[in-house]
Amino acid sequence: MKRTTVFLPDDLHEQLRLEAFRSRQSMAQVIRFRLESASRRKKPSGPRPDPLLKVAGICRGPVLSKSIDEELYGI
Repeated sequence: MKRTTVFLPDDLHEQLRLEAFRSRQSMAQVIRFRLESASRRKKPSGPRPDPLLKVAGICRGPVLSKSIDEELYGI
């Protein structure tokens, strides 16, 4: 395990201190738990699809810009 120093705003420090007190854990344990939880939640699920691929191939003519609203939205 590595030791590190983090500077926290006073209000966040107080929230962590109270949570640690209520849960009868050290602040370090609370911080580790939160960081581990966040890293598990935010794992990328692969490459994101390109939003332009949704409209690929809808152009029926050489100049799409003149009829972009009609092509995309049916307006």
